[in-house]
Amino acid sequence: MSPQVLNRPSRQNDGVASRIVRRNRTIAVGALVVLVTIFIVSLASCGSGGSTKRSPLMPVGAPLPPFDQSLTDESVRTVPLVSVVDAAWVTDTAEKTGIPSRALAAYAGGAVRMALTWPECGLTWNTLAGIGWVESHHGELFGDYIDDDGFMSVPIFGVPLVGDGTMNIPDFDDGNFDGSAEYDRAVGPMQIIPQTWAAWNVDANGDGNPDGQQIDDSVVAAANYLCHSSTSMTTPEGWRQGLWGYNQLDSYADDVRDKADEYAAAIGIR
Repeated sequence: MSPQVLNRPSRQNDGVASRIVRRNRTIAVGALVVLVTIFIVSLASCGSGGSTKRSPLMPVGAPLPPFDQSLTDESVRTVPLVSVVDAAWVTDTAEKTGIPSRALAAYAGGAVRMALTWPECGLTWNTLAGIGWVESHHGELFGDYIDDDGFMSVPIFGVPLVGDGTMNIPDFDDGNFDGSAEYDRAVGPMQIIPQTWAAWNVDANGDGNPDGQQIDDSVVAAANYLCHSSTSMTTPEGWRQGLWGYNQLDSYADDVRDKADEYAAAIGIR
């Protein structure tokens, strides 16, 4: 039996066949790319609760509020903190954010003061407000409030730090700051412990008497300590450093971040 001879297609048919092969190859490659992309996105979604967006380590930074541009590194230390920021901005922002205006004036004034005296720190008012919320709900946690002069209507003291679900911090100053000569406890609307107060206390309201129960003094002391604890509050790592110095729980930093983001969003900053 003679071997079968295959007829070779004409040149015209050869060109058509080549185009069909190239088209099919392109379709196959395109489909593969789509499948790979879907697979990668699916993996990302599974690892993040269905969202491909990863939670940031720090909040968005709210810009400085309007303030007297004649203030300097030196002069801002000598004026009452409550007078630093534009009063109309405080009223408007307090309404938008729900932060009591007297507390907000301290947070915003504290951010301006730090911008002038410690500019490399980059601490924002919404971070200070986030801490104020987590620590004492801006002084209103127990139904109390901050008076117009910045003092608590009723002094705030934290639980004794005896090591039972808290840090164990024996008395530092014979109870001079916190009223307890056995174990330390946090004081005031920003909940500052005696050691931190001893190192960073400030008379920010201009009455000549640094007081942890006064919101201006308390906020600037807290701001000083945050900036001391951080390489820079403008980076995720630096922001976490500062918050870790304040409280050694990641969940604490997360709570502050979330509240700070909420306040920024309330004024259109996302």
